[in-house]
Formats: sequence, structure tokens, C-alpha cells
Amino acid sequence: MDCMKTVIDQQNSFIDRFTNQSDEILNFYEYKPGQQSEFERRSKLKSNGREKELSEVIHSYMADLNLSDKQLKNIESLRDGHKVIIGGQQAGLFTGPLYTFHKIISIIILANEQSEKLNTPVVPVFWIAGEDHDFDEVNHTYAYDRISRQLNKVKYNTLEPPEKSVSQYDFDKELVMDALSNMYRSIGETEHSKDIKNMVIEAIESSESWSDMFKVITNEVFKEHGLLLIDANYSKLREIEIPLFKEIIENREKIDDAFRNTQDQFSEVIKKRMILTDSNVHLFFDYNDKRQLLMYEEGQFYLSKDNDVTFSKDELINMLERHPERFSNNVVTRPLMEEYLFNTLSFIGGPSEIIYWGELKGIFDELNIEMPIVTPRMRISYLTQESKKCIDTYNLDLDSVLLNGVKKDKDKFIREKASDEVLREIDLIKEVQTSFHQKLISEIGENYQNRKLIEKNNQIHQHQYQYLIDRYLLNIERENEISMRHFETVENTLHPHQGLQERVWNPIQLMNQFGITMFSPSTYPPLCYTFEHITVEL
Repeated sequence: MDCMKTVIDQQNSFIDRFTNQSDEILNFYEYKPGQQSEFERRSKLKSNGREKELSEVIHSYMADLNLSDKQLKNIESLRDGHKVIIGGQQAGLFTGPLYTFHKIISIIILANEQSEKLNTPVVPVFWIAGEDHDFDEVNHTYAYDRISRQLNKVKYNTLEPPEKSVSQYDFDKELVMDALSNMYRSIGETEHSKDIKNMVIEAIESSESWSDMFKVITNEVFKEHGLLLIDANYSKLREIEIPLFKEIIENREKIDDAFRNTQDQFSEVIKKRMILTDSNVHLFFDYNDKRQLLMYEEGQFYLSKDNDVTFSKDELINMLERHPERFSNNVVTRPLMEEYLFNTLSFIGGPSEIIYWGELKGIFDELNIEMPIVTPRMRISYLTQESKKCIDTYNLDLDSVLLNGVKKDKDKFIREKASDEVLREIDLIKEVQTSFHQKLISEIGENYQNRKLIEKNNQIHQHQYQYLIDRYLLNIERENEISMRHFETVENTLHPHQGLQERVWNPIQLMNQFGITMFSPSTYPPLCYTFEHITVEL
């Protein structure tokens, strides 16, 4: 396999400024990204003292999985206070978009690199955002049909989407099996299909909640690399989190002020706001089978949906101590909780998440929690031989395809196949029509009705000439149907939905074609950590 690198960040974009260490950006972070000296400085930070209890919780959470020796060793390293590389994501259908696996690959690669450079174990950890309740974001994925060359939406169809955390959602296994069947109708059967399908079916049958499916599949793919998993909604984890939840409740005004003030300052630098929330408590509470934001007004805490339900501060803290599993973080306090729990060397996130963290610098300072190194995840596309052949045939530029798709190249191809003389004659007629229109306008005077008549007449003629061009080029397109299929293949594999492949395609698609070892970080030589976009030729 070959790896090619592409610079996809526009000059002066946020990620470009962040990775190139713009001072006005880095003022909102504790460490500079990508510098070994910063990893060395962070590695000297004293352990938080919660590592023994946390390692036991993670071991308990993963106890139902078939753990590798490397995973067991990493649980021991965690217990001993060694630093972690951590990142997280929601539990998508069949693990969701490719970028989720790319986060995991990033975590594993950076942990391995820093273990070697720092000469000490560094543990890869993936945080499953199981407390999330936005089911519309995780209930579907896409499958590329190589026959029709189309992307088909694959969805878990339920008439009653949950309002509670996805980790608490007892899904309908038959409906997930239907979704899997729909996916395979698009991606087709290969020599790897039996193994991949059995892996997914086993995950469906052995899981009780939505995020359990994600846990089982992800573990099967990455267990040999020592990846540890934890669901943010795991009840035993909540017991460790009680002190920070309590601190957030007691200092909710200072925390909210710190967040709003930092976001105001950061928005002046990056010209946008990423976190949009009306909450002034920044916690959720499970009530009436719904995950609801806690709000505060006039001395009372209340719920965002059942807003007639109120609590005093003492009542809320008492509830926290008795039922911590009913509390969860929102986007503002989740990073704080990660840092409270783990001895983090670096957090790995996508571009939006990195902006989130910058907006939260003031809260970290307010609670005297040091922000870890924030590292952009690796970004990867996969170039199949089918797509490569099309790119070579039409002499397409891979970087341009990744960024902009093939429309410009396709239009150029069609124009080159058309008769230059025909197109010139039509353009000449359009110019003559424009000249004729301008002359009539200058001669007709100021009569409104006459001017309106001439304008309308010109629009009709110009429309007909453009229609003639469009239909002529469409006929050329139809005459070159095979070439149009090739362009369509490249577009829907490398620039689907006008964006990067990793935001649309699903890992099952590629494992079905290339096997479960497809996502082993050791598969890609040399695959060192990079901020540039990688294209892997398969």
C-alpha cells in the first residue's frame, strides 16, 4: 500500500493557523500542537490519583469482551498512572462514518510514537459518547453500490426514536438486521463478507444497548493494538465523577461566565462560535425517560423539557449523591470530565472539537484543571484500484479531486468531445442577439411596456440558445456513457456528497472489500503521525 499526502486546509483556515502555531490562536490552549518538547513537558505532570479506581472501572466495562494481552497490559499501565492518548465519538450505526475509525487510528499511532519517544507506556483510550441523545446523528450510514455507482442511505428505521442517552436505548435487533441487509444489498458479497457480516451479527445479538454494538465491533477490529474503551454513560464511571459534578453545580455561575467570556474573546479571533447552548448549568439530568438540560433561574434549578420540575441546590446535590447515573455532561463540561478522570498526554479531535476546546480555556483555568495537548486527528482517504484507473485514464489531479470533486474535469471532457464549430456558432448567435437587444433598447425610448417587451424577448432568445448548448452537451454526455460512469465512480468514492470520503463512507464497506485488517495501523507503511491529509492506495 502506498500513502500520498495532500494539504487540504485552506491558507488561514482555523486548522492551518492552529497547526502552524498562530500565537493569537494558541493563546486559548495550554500547549503547542505537534512539538515533542510539549509532550515531554506534559508527561511530567503529576498523576491525579484516580487511576486505580478508573482502571478497575474500565476493566469492568470491557469484561464482557475478548481482551487481548496488550489490552490487559494497558489496563495495568493505566492503573500505574501512565498517561493516555484519548479521543471520542458518538456510537454510529455500524460504527458510523470512517472518521471515527480514523480517530482511533490516530490515537493508537500517537500513543505508540510517544511510548517510544518518552520511553514509557502511553495508553490509547477511546471515549464512547454514549450519553448523547441526538439519535438522528447516529441512526444511519451510507453504502456505495459499485454497480449503480450511487451512495445509498442505510437507516435504522423506528417510529419511536429515543429521547434518552443512546447507551440506554434498547434497540430493536430485527430492525438493525434489516439495516445490515440493506447495506449488503449495496456493497455486495466478497471473499471477506462472511467474516465481516458474522462479526456485525454477533455484535447485534450480544448487545443490549446501541453503544454496546459499537463497543463490540470496535474492540474486534482494534483489540490487538491495545485500545481501551469506556462508555461515558457507564454507571460505575458516574460514581467516580460525583466530586466534579458537585463542583460544577456549586460553581455553575463562575463556570458559565468563564465559558461565555472565553467564547467571546475566541470568536473575535476565529470569527465564529462553535458551541451553541442556552444552558447555564451545562449538565444533563435524566427525568421521565428523557435526557434534559439543567437550567438555573431565580434560585432554582429546573429541567429544559419538564420545566415545572425544580430543585434547590441542596436537593440536586442530594440527588447526585444517591443517583449519579442520572447526571451527564454537555459539550461544555465533557472535556473537563475527561481531564478529571484521565491522566491525559494528548486529546485527539476533529477540527470542530479543537475549536470547542479553545472556547473552554477559561473554564479549565477557573477549575484549576490543566488543558492537555490538543492534537488534530489524522485525515485519511482510500484510493481503490478502480478509482485510480479512472484517475489515470483521464489524467485527473488527485488533490483536486479530493478537494473539489470531478465536475470541472467532467465538463472539460464533454466540451472537448463537442464540435468547436457548433459551440462557436451558437455563441456567435448569442452575441448577435445581445447586440440586437442593446440596439433596440437604445432606439425604443422610455416607453415602459415596449422596454419590458424587448427585455422579455431577449430573455426568451437567450434561454433558447443556452438550452440548445445544454442539450447538445447532454447528448455528447450520453454518447460517452462509459466515461461518465468513470467520472461518477471517482466522485462518489473520493468526493461523496461534495466532501471528504471519511465523512460519508462506512468502515464496513472497506472491510467487506479488503478484510478486517484493513484498519490495522500497521497496514499502512510508513504512517507516521501527520497533520496533512493521507490518501492510501489500496
